[in-house]
Amino acid sequence: MNKLYVTFKFKSFQIQVTSSRLVKLIPLLTLAAFAFGCPHVNSGLPPPLRSPLLETNTPAEGLYHTVARNDDLNAIAKAYNVDPQQLAEVNNLKPPYLVTENTKLFIPGVSTTRKTDVSRMPATLPTRIEDFSGLLAWPVEGKIISEFGVRGGVQYNGISIEAADGTPVRCADDGRVGHVGSIPGYGNVILVEHANRVVTVYAHLKEIKTSTGLTVKKGSVIGTVGSSGRVETPCLYFEVRSRSKPRNPLFFLVRRM
Repeated sequence: MNKLYVTFKFKSFQIQVTSSRLVKLIPLLTLAAFAFGCPHVNSGLPPPLRSPLLETNTPAEGLYHTVARNDDLNAIAKAYNVDPQQLAEVNNLKPPYLVTENTKLFIPGVSTTRKTDVSRMPATLPTRIEDFSGLLAWPVEGKIISEFGVRGGVQYNGISIEAADGTPVRCADDGRVGHVGSIPGYGNVILVEHANRVVTVYAHLKEIKTSTGLTVKKGSVIGTVGSSGRVETPCLYFEVRSRSKPRNPLFFLVRRM
C-alpha cells in the first residue's frame, strides 16, 4: 500500500512525514511555527504585551544636538548616521520638517556629539520624510496632554488624549482585535492588528466593547474613555506600532495644523 506523505516548509527547512506520523509530530510542528515566525504568532504585537506589564515608556538612549546655523535635517541625520524619519518622529517635527538655529534635537542611539558638514550636502536635496497623515482616524477627539517623544530622559511611545469620561473610542482603521484585557498601570487595554503589521493600542479605557478575534471596521466603537490604570483624569492612551516598533501617531493621524 502506498504511503501518503505530507510536506511542511519553514523558511529554508523542509520536513516530509507520512500521514500516520503526522499526529505525533503536531506538537513539534507547532513549536517550529513559533520559532520560525508563523505570521499569526509574529503578527506585530508589541513585545512588552507578551509579558505581564505594558512597558510603554522606556529610558531614552541618545543625546541632544544643538542645531547650528545652516543645519538641516539631512545634514544632522548624515552626521550621526541615523534615519531622518526617526529624527522627525521622535522630535515631533511637522512638514516641511525644518529645524531652526539653537533648537535642540534628540538623536537616538548615539553617545557623542558630532559636527555637521552642510558643504557636502546638495542644496536642493529634499528631506525624505514619509508622512502617513490620514492613514488612521482619530480614535477620540480631544486635547493631546502627552506627546510621543523624549522628555526628562524617558521615551514616551504613544500619546494621551484628554476626553470626557465615557466618550466613545473608535477604531483607527479596519483590523482584527488581537488582545483585550487589563494590564497593570494602563487599566483596560485593546490592541487591534491592521494590514502591514501595524498595531494600534488603546488604554485607560472605562469599558471594552469588543472581544479578541473580532473583525472591526474603521470608526466602529470598541470602548469608552476612562481613567483605569495610573491616571487621575479621563483620557485615552493611543499608540501605533509598525513591525513591533513604536511610531509617532501624529505621522499617521490626520494632522491638526
